[in-house]
Amino acid sequence: MTQNHTTMADDLPDPKGEGLRAHLAFAMVLVATCAVALESMAVTVALPAIAREFDVSAASATWVMGMSQFIIVALLLPMASLADTIGYRRLYLSALLVFSLATVACIAAPSFNALVVARAFQSIGTAGSMSVGFAMARTIYADKSLGRSIGFLATTVALASSGGPAISGVLLEYSGWRAVFGLMLFFSTVAYVGGLLLLPANRPSGRRFNLKSSVLVALTLSCLLFVLNGLANDWARWSLALAGLASAVGFMVLGRTSKGRVGAVFPLDLLALPVFSLSIIASICVFAAQSLGFVLLPFYLLNDAGLSPMKMAAVLSIWPLTTALLAPFLGWISDSIPAGPVGAAGLGIYACGFFLLAAMPVDASATGIALRLALCGIGFAVFQTPNNRLVMLSAPRERSGAASAMISLARQFGRASGTAIAAFALATSSISGVLVVLNIAGVLALVGAVASMGRAVAIRAR
Repeated sequence: MTQNHTTMADDLPDPKGEGLRAHLAFAMVLVATCAVALESMAVTVALPAIAREFDVSAASATWVMGMSQFIIVALLLPMASLADTIGYRRLYLSALLVFSLATVACIAAPSFNALVVARAFQSIGTAGSMSVGFAMARTIYADKSLGRSIGFLATTVALASSGGPAISGVLLEYSGWRAVFGLMLFFSTVAYVGGLLLLPANRPSGRRFNLKSSVLVALTLSCLLFVLNGLANDWARWSLALAGLASAVGFMVLGRTSKGRVGAVFPLDLLALPVFSLSIIASICVFAAQSLGFVLLPFYLLNDAGLSPMKMAAVLSIWPLTTALLAPFLGWISDSIPAGPVGAAGLGIYACGFFLLAAMPVDASATGIALRLALCGIGFAVFQTPNNRLVMLSAPRERSGAASAMISLARQFGRASGTAIAAFALATSSISGVLVVLNIAGVLALVGAVASMGRAVAIRAR
C-alpha cells in the first residue's frame, strides 16, 4: 500500500488554483469516485447473476456486498492516518492500484470463493480512495473554491447512484456480470493513470503510523457495525451483546489513548471541535433517514401502490437526480453562505418530504410520490454540500485526511442505523404501517437540523 508513486506529478508544481491543470486533476478524482460508487451500487444488481453462475444461495451471494461494508468501515480511519504519514496522493494512487488489480481478479474469478477474496481486496482499495477523496479535493483547490469541488463530487455520486443500477442491468442483459466489473476497471484505470500525471502531492505530517491504534479502531468500529447489522438481520442476541460490549470497551480505550494527542488515528482532537462534531452528527442523521426511506419505500411502492419494478425504479431515481441537478449550484454558493442556517433550512425541507411521504394515501399517484421524493432530494442537496465543505474547513489542513474519512464514516454508520430501524419496522408492521414509520426519518432530519443550527451558535461563540 505504500509503494512509491513519486514519478511524474511529484516533480511538478502544485496545481492548486483555478487553472486547466487543477481542473484536470480534479476530473481524475471524479472518475475515481465513479468507480467507487459503482462498486456498491452496480454490484448489488449483479448478485443474482453471480449466484446463478457459481450455484450458490442468495444468502451466500450477499457476502459479496456485506463483507465489503465491514472492510470499508474498519479501514477508513486507519487509511486516513496512513495518508497523513505518507501523503494523500501516494495513498490515493496506491488505493486505486489495489482497486484496479482486485477488479481484474474479480473479472477472472474461476469460483465464488475466489470472487469473495478478490472483492475483499477491492474493498481495501475502496476504503483507501474514500478515506482521502475530500482531502484530495482540498489539496487540488484553494479553500475558497472547495465548495464547488464538493458540489461536483456530490453530483457524481448521485448520478452513479441513480444510473449505476440501470447501466449494470444493461451490461447484465448483453454481456454478463463480469462486464459490470469491467466498467469499474475502465474508470479506475483512467483515474490511476491520469492521477499519476496530474494529482498534486501534499506535505506528509512526519508522524509515525500507529499500527496498534489502527487495529483497535478497526476492531471497535467493526464491532459497532456488527451490532447495527445484527439488529437489522435478527442475529443471535448473545453475539450482539458481546460485540456491543467489545465496541464500548474499544471506545473507552480509544478515548483515553487519543485524548490530548493531535493526529491520533481516532480523531478525538477533531471531534472536540463543536463545529466538526455537530456536522458529523447532522450527517449521520441525514443518512440514517435516507437509508430508512430507501429500504422501506420499495415495499410500499410494489405492494401497496402497485407500481411495476420499472416504474418503481423511475420514481425512486427522482431523489438522486434532483440532488445531482442542484449540487453544483449549491457547491458554488456554499463558498459564500453560512452552512449552519442553510443546512438547517435544507433539513427542514428534508423533514417535510418525509412527513408528506408518511402521510400519503394508499392510492397515491406515482407523480405525487415522485414530488415528495423530489422535496427530499432538494433538502438533502441543500444540506449536504455546505455541510461537507464545513467539515473539511473546520479541520486543520494537516488533518484533512481524518476529516475526509469521518465524512465517509458518518455516511456508512448513518446508513447502517437507518437499515436497522427499517428492518425492525418491516418485522413489526404491516406495509401501510411501515409507511407511517417514515415519520421517524422526518424526526431524524429535524434532529440533524438542530445540530446544524448548533454549528451557527458555535461559530458565533468563537
